[in-house]
Formats: sequence, C-alpha cells, structure tokens
Amino acid sequence: MTGPFFSSGRIGILFALLLLAFSSPAFAWTGKVTGVADGDTITVLRDGKNEKIRLHGIDTPERQQAYGNKAKALTNSLVRGRTIEVKPQTVDRYGRTVALV
Repeated sequence: MTGPFFSSGRIGILFALLLLAFSSPAFAWTGKVTGVADGDTITVLRDGKNEKIRLHGIDTPERQQAYGNKAKALTNSLVRGRTIEVKPQTVDRYGRTVALV
C-alpha cells in the first residue's frame, strides 16, 4: 500500500515498538520476602502464594559448602520481611523465577 499512513518511517517505528513489547521481560511486581533458602534463592509472598525467586546475576555457595551459611545469613539480613520489587527475567530448570530484586 502507498500513501502517507504506510510510510516506511511509520512502519519502522511500529516494528520497533512491537519488537520492544514482545522482547521485554514480564512486568515487575511487589511482594514480601517470607524466607531465604540460601544466599541466592528467596521466597516471596505474592497474591497469597509463596513463590521461589532465584536472584539474577547472583551465585553464592550452597548451605553445605564453605561460606554457604554466611551467604544465607547476609541475604537474610538484607531482605527477610521486606517488601521488594521483583522484575522477572526468565525461569530456571527447576521452575523458579529468575529475577532482578
């Protein structure tokens, strides 16, 4: 089609907006931290249900490894009982939401 409505500039802008809309991660949400499994996994209460959240970009020792308990204690001191914003990025192989917090 031709005409001013379907100009290449408008089609390019529309394409860019659609690309951004479909490539962005899920919308952010807020919830209260109800538990800390280890240094990089927390439990957040969302809409009355607990959801396990893996902290994006964070990798700490497991509890049974050296410094694992210290990593858990630090994460616990920073987030437990707080209301946080969760920005989902992906889902890991265990079904946990991987998110920026």
